[in-house]
Amino acid sequence: MKFDLTDEVRNQIIFSMEDQGKSYVFDSEELKTVPFSEVETGNDRYYKIPKWDSMDGFHLMERFVALLRNPLARESLRAVLFSGRGVFRNFKKVLREYPEVERLWYAFKENGMNRIIVEWYNVLCESWGLEALGSEPEENTDILRDDFIFREIEGEQDFENVFMSADSLLREIEKSYEGEIGLVAAEFLQRQRDYSEDCDEYNLIAETVDGEFAGCITASSVLENAPHTAVLSMIFITPRYRGLGVGRELTLQCLEKLRQRGVHWVIVANIIISGYAATMLRNCGFEPMGTGFIANL
Repeated sequence: MKFDLTDEVRNQIIFSMEDQGKSYVFDSEELKTVPFSEVETGNDRYYKIPKWDSMDGFHLMERFVALLRNPLARESLRAVLFSGRGVFRNFKKVLREYPEVERLWYAFKENGMNRIIVEWYNVLCESWGLEALGSEPEENTDILRDDFIFREIEGEQDFENVFMSADSLLREIEKSYEGEIGLVAAEFLQRQRDYSEDCDEYNLIAETVDGEFAGCITASSVLENAPHTAVLSMIFITPRYRGLGVGRELTLQCLEKLRQRGVHWVIVANIIISGYAATMLRNCGFEPMGTGFIANL
């Protein structure tokens, strides 16, 4: 018996797929899942729902961790996956320490299970002689509007957070490169920051809805006779909130504010930019402008 794959139907199937204690089928007449033990075999109103066991759940967790860009949560979750004991319980325990990542996980999980259900339903459509559904759209995992606030700096504490961010960024650069290279790279960035502080500077910060500082971005003018050009001198996200799109949103909002102020061009002049940061900048509309080199003599 044919049926439509509504949101209610999907939710019922997902709930039953996760019940590892019973085997379920879908009742196309009542539009609900029922235990297999309670149905009459050979009745075409019942369809066996997609298989989902603990190994499927483990593989989904593996894929999520592999794609997660937040370094702190990623390493903690990866350690759980390789612990061999209490994996599912401890995975949830770690997620509770990172509410933003936890929300990403549940959206990722729902999206993954929805794709399996769509594939299952399309097989049924083929047997009914109907056109298959399109591929399952990606779940919108944007949590920024719910969990973060982006605003211009307002008081002494905001200025202190920006200052501490610059200091933390310098320390990270020093640790990222061995010996003198890290020292020189950090010094170069420090001089750029010192120069920008003497110019007309614009700062934007990100914070959680609870008021916890999450990151900041700084842009400044350079020359009085070049009022339409600014330099993006610093982007810093606290480790806890990295990989959630905060840096991208800060950059986009900063660019829009600069545009409203009459700026036409924004330059990123840092000599060392990570691959992730480079990709993020391209996604925000930046194009490569030269490059940096180092020779090992």
